[in-house]
Amino acid sequence: MPRSANSFLETQILGEACDAFGRSTGVYKAKPVRTLVPYGDSAIEFNLSGRKFEMPVFITTRASAVDIANILLAQNHPRATGARSAQRPLMLIAPHVEPELAGRLIEQNVPFLDAAGNAFLSEPEGMIMICGRPKPQHAQKPQTGRATTRKGLQVMFAIATQPGLVSQPYRTIAQASGVALSTANQVIDDLQFRGLVALKSSGERIFPDWQKFVFEWASLYQTRLRFKLGARRFASTTPDWWRMFDFASFGARLGGESAADILTHELKAAKVTLYSRAPLDSQFMLNARLRPDPRGDVEILESFWPESLERGWTEPGRQPLVHPFLIYADLVASGDSRNLSTATQIYEQYITQP
Repeated sequence: MPRSANSFLETQILGEACDAFGRSTGVYKAKPVRTLVPYGDSAIEFNLSGRKFEMPVFITTRASAVDIANILLAQNHPRATGARSAQRPLMLIAPHVEPELAGRLIEQNVPFLDAAGNAFLSEPEGMIMICGRPKPQHAQKPQTGRATTRKGLQVMFAIATQPGLVSQPYRTIAQASGVALSTANQVIDDLQFRGLVALKSSGERIFPDWQKFVFEWASLYQTRLRFKLGARRFASTTPDWWRMFDFASFGARLGGESAADILTHELKAAKVTLYSRAPLDSQFMLNARLRPDPRGDVEILESFWPESLERGWTEPGRQPLVHPFLIYADLVASGDSRNLSTATQIYEQYITQP
């Protein structure tokens, strides 16, 4: 559904980026468009010496490499492709884009603009490339509320995977997420401030833009949670050993490429990702024929969600998998182009708004 920037924070970042564009170029202008857009979070009207045009934008409070994948995925979403008469790519808007990330964005031909005046734009009306400007001291700092912490991401994961949970009382959300009541309260308030959860006039909470919520969690998961899950790597000695292995008896679930392989039958998994509630012992390693290897093809991570959330995740006759919401995030985080196509398919088929 068409919409404009849906939070105070997003609106502020968008305005600062437009102002910075005028200052850094000296001659060109940019301003937010006050009307709804068919795809993206909002839009910017650029004026390059009288040549005016509009660009749809993807606003983030913290720019990361995962945003590149998210933008490319959003552009291939049917909701976008059906309405892109102008054929303008999504432009990343952020408080600051670091030089390394700027290089990757330019390499992927993803336009961007930040509050420091860094910019990349390559359209028929003109080309602009400004990189390396330092983060301004007055720039809006990313929201550092509870939603960006480990516990906050647990709450986001729970309300995303349990139908109707987002509109339940704070106590119910806290119990389902495995967090304290005060934490659940703070996280939901933070999500409302950032426009990821909205409150209807009836008092019911909803997701105003489900795709943006999914993208935000995938980005936060990669940068704020995944690296804290005690990842260990091993090398396998038998190809496709995981297809018939009894993971259930060890309390483990498949994620990432291997889970996507089972879901779609269109991705030949090169790596195996496992989530385990308890440390996998020597018996597991012996049965699976795994040996420690820091560059191995098998990665084992700690399960970060309460066991109660797993009801309904496992289908009869199929290996136990993590929720598609997490499979999607793993694929996007990999940055592998072959995984992005499969991530899009999983989003369309399995990640429905709860």
